[in-house]
Amino acid sequence: MRTTLAHLPKRKITEQYPEQRFPLPERSRGLFSVVINPATDEARCRACTLCETNCPVQVIRVNYRNTYDLPVVNQARIERVRLAAQKDVDLALLTSVIDQHYEQGTGLIALMQDTQSIYGYLPRAALQELSLHTGVSLSQIYGVATFYNQFRLSPIGKNLINVCHGTACHVAGAPGITEALEDELGVASGRTTSDLLFTLDSVACMGACSQAPVMRIGERTFGNLTPDKTRKIIRDLMAELGARRG
Repeated sequence: MRTTLAHLPKRKITEQYPEQRFPLPERSRGLFSVVINPATDEARCRACTLCETNCPVQVIRVNYRNTYDLPVVNQARIERVRLAAQKDVDLALLTSVIDQHYEQGTGLIALMQDTQSIYGYLPRAALQELSLHTGVSLSQIYGVATFYNQFRLSPIGKNLINVCHGTACHVAGAPGITEALEDELGVASGRTTSDLLFTLDSVACMGACSQAPVMRIGERTFGNLTPDKTRKIIRDLMAELGARRG
């Protein structure tokens, strides 16, 4: 009690945040700092570019050049896993993407976007290759790939079918359109047919509310759909593709 009473007349130096806030200069954004791992004295930043992507005023720019050397043991392990991965994935196609990473400091997300543009999805073998060259663990890369819905971990068909499930389309019968497509293709929404001809998916909005319900196959848009009309469109397309394959 004596100690408490002795401090009462003294000047207060503690800011009662958030009720009391220290005045900051106009347009102040604070200071950026990279978290350092005290055990290794290395930056924890792996250049995933999440901060750059989410910065509301776009003042963050990530320039990253990898200087991380994997242990020989880890390289040998990845080489073994690489051989057991998808053998139909041509990893040589990644050479230019990885070279650009070293030359320009490309972030992880940009690397993954470029990889997906090459293969159409993110093959496990390609993700392992990115892990080998960037020093980012495969689990971390997989975490980024599953966090963003722009990334795909399985191949898509030659014909991507998107069904609009926005408010207008949903009210106009989009669920019935999706059910008809699932029945005709034999796959659930979000899946690809075994012959890799069709991938069925849904989107939030296509901006064609006046034609609801709407679906898009490749670059073609079909509106004012009914389940029967949808079935006919798919059957005609399947017959056309069957004739080409025959």
